[in-house]
Amino acid sequence: MHLLYYEVFVDLGTLTIFMRYFCSLSLCCLLYMAGYAQPAGTPAIGDAEYDQFVASRPIPVITGKLLNITPEALQKTVIEYSLVTPMGQEQKTTRPAADGSFRLPLDYAFPYQQIWFNIDSLFYAGIYAYEALELELDVAKIKAAGGDLNWNGPGVRFLGKDGPLNEYMNNYILFRRKEQLALGNRMHQVGRSGKPVAAEVEAAYRPIFDSLKLIQDDYIATHPSPYGWILDNERLSEYYGQLCVSYWFHNMEAPLFAQVRQHRTYLMSNASTLLARYLGNYIKWHPANRTSVHPKELAAMPGVTDFEKSYIDSLQMVQWPNSTDTISVATRQRWVSQLQRLMQPLQQQRSLANCIRFTDSVFTAPQADVLKLWLNDSRDVDERKAALEQLLPSMQTNWSRQLAQSKYDETVTRIASINKALAGSGTGTNMAAFGKPLLETGFGASLYKVTNMNATQFLTNLKQSFPGRAIVFDLWATWCAPCLGEMPHSKKLQLSSKELPVVFVYVCTTSGSNEEKWKRKVAELEQPGVHFFIDNTLDAEIRKFFSFSGYPGYAFIDRSGVYKAGAITRISMVDKPALAALVQ
Repeated sequence: MHLLYYEVFVDLGTLTIFMRYFCSLSLCCLLYMAGYAQPAGTPAIGDAEYDQFVASRPIPVITGKLLNITPEALQKTVIEYSLVTPMGQEQKTTRPAADGSFRLPLDYAFPYQQIWFNIDSLFYAGIYAYEALELELDVAKIKAAGGDLNWNGPGVRFLGKDGPLNEYMNNYILFRRKEQLALGNRMHQVGRSGKPVAAEVEAAYRPIFDSLKLIQDDYIATHPSPYGWILDNERLSEYYGQLCVSYWFHNMEAPLFAQVRQHRTYLMSNASTLLARYLGNYIKWHPANRTSVHPKELAAMPGVTDFEKSYIDSLQMVQWPNSTDTISVATRQRWVSQLQRLMQPLQQQRSLANCIRFTDSVFTAPQADVLKLWLNDSRDVDERKAALEQLLPSMQTNWSRQLAQSKYDETVTRIASINKALAGSGTGTNMAAFGKPLLETGFGASLYKVTNMNATQFLTNLKQSFPGRAIVFDLWATWCAPCLGEMPHSKKLQLSSKELPVVFVYVCTTSGSNEEKWKRKVAELEQPGVHFFIDNTLDAEIRKFFSFSGYPGYAFIDRSGVYKAGAITRISMVDKPALAALVQ
């Protein structure tokens, strides 16, 4: 998803023009929503009834079995699954029992929760939990068909009460697949102007979503099912989500905003949660919620280093940026680079307070609480803790508040675990805990492969391997463009900081890659430092430890083993003086 930046000119004009536009928009929306069927017995996520509905139902059950698989292959099999939740995806792993059976423990009683299920090189699908699903995978048949099966096919059976729902949804993904993919590509290639106007934005997206609706109507007509309403609801969620993206950083016209607010979502799916996220971003980046921080405020904050104080003093000698001042891009970048550690928490606190007030004034309490879950999307555990402490007192809906509270408790525990894992000490540099390196290169890279090690062991061993030295921690993937884009900056910073007591550690996931590809990529980049190739289980635990929502993920651990939250968000925003200030 591309970030879009626009300016908007809001002019309702005369009442006649406004009413003509509003009526036209309303008629279009009514026509566009024709065929939408509200499900019976299940309230929408933002409805007041949803609270009691979730509280009164059991957590759905997902079980399965692998058939015709060798004992050797069974022993190596790791099942990965990601739960779609109102606060992002939660990655989990499990292993099948000796008879090939498995169970996917779920955390919530959400109806129609989407789960992304994956067994590497065997099967991948999006599954849905309402009551109970049994997933049967005949490994021999899948491999005979070529392996790497997606969605549905030979050797796959969706059984149990939720079997028909999952069969229907995964078969739809395969229905007229090339056309669906082409429409998805068109969606992300829509040309946009700098001043979004509702009629123009809708005119850009409507042909795409109308074409998608024709495909859905064809599928519904040829595959009769009580689940056809889901396709309508998901399409409209994605449609309104794209409209929200078009207005990031700007103000949406009142009639269009009313239509977005009135849309109701029933699935805990990518489409519905992305709509909530995009709407949450619209709120966070709304012009009315902008905040600013002055250097004088930073100078008065506790814990300011001597270097930061001197830099703040130098900034006060030049013109400070506001609505009328001019300041060079280079000066602004230096300010962000050097003072982000101080500026970011204060700015986030103010912005979040504005967003809470805005959300409460525009939406009903249940709707507002759902959006508030997305106002806390920091990758940093300490930032997430501070945001949840600010959000929780404003939440009124039981299920949303309980979810936020559980995330807060989890975050507190995670911070304690991180600090405990990093508290180890030792003398000398000793990598014995990680075994013999696979490779040591002429450009200063040492490569290790790590298996059968949990996150606590890994971080403890890592800190004990480099006593008295700080650690710049980089979680990346060989296929991740942003990760690779930051590597040259990281290399330059590392080479220029050799005299500093700091080590650069690069941790690469096996997900979507392999050992040979990892080695070749490190060699291609000629990236010095200590490199680890870790398995999927350790990858998931590390991301949970540091609240990394994806790749890349950065963390800074000081010389005494303390994790410095928010110290590094992007390597390219850190220069040698800033790193030296962190290391001191």
